[in-house]
Amino acid sequence: MTKSHDEKRSAPRTFFAEDENVSAAINGVGQSFCVAVLNLSSTGIQFSQGREDYVTVKTGDLLTLFGLKGVHGLDGIGGVTMEVRWVIDQGFLGIVSAGCQFLDMPDEYRKKIQQVVDDRLL
Repeated sequence: MTKSHDEKRSAPRTFFAEDENVSAAINGVGQSFCVAVLNLSSTGIQFSQGREDYVTVKTGDLLTLFGLKGVHGLDGIGGVTMEVRWVIDQGFLGIVSAGCQFLDMPDEYRKKIQQVVDDRLL
C-alpha cells in the first residue's frame, strides 16, 4: 500500500481556517504580493490567491517570504527563500493554491514555526 500524502511530509504542519486571516507577504516573479496561508510547517507553506488577485507562479519559481501575519509567535520571520513545488488551479472554486519548500530557513525561524505547529496540534 502506498503512503498517504501526509505520511510523505518531512514535518508536521498546522492548518488555518479562513476566519483566522493568516497571511504572508511574498516577493518574487517581478512583484510583491500578499496571500492567504492555508497551512504551515517548519519546512514549507501552502498559500492561496483569489483568481481576481492572482499573481502567476509556477513550479520551480523562487520566492521570498517577507513576513507572516495573524499568528502569534511568528513575528520577525522574513527574508526566507522558498521554491514553488506545485501549483493547483482550482478554477471551479475561484482560487489558485501553491505549495512552497523553504530553502534557507534560519534555525531560529524554524524553531519558532515548529513551536507554533506543536502548540496548535495539542
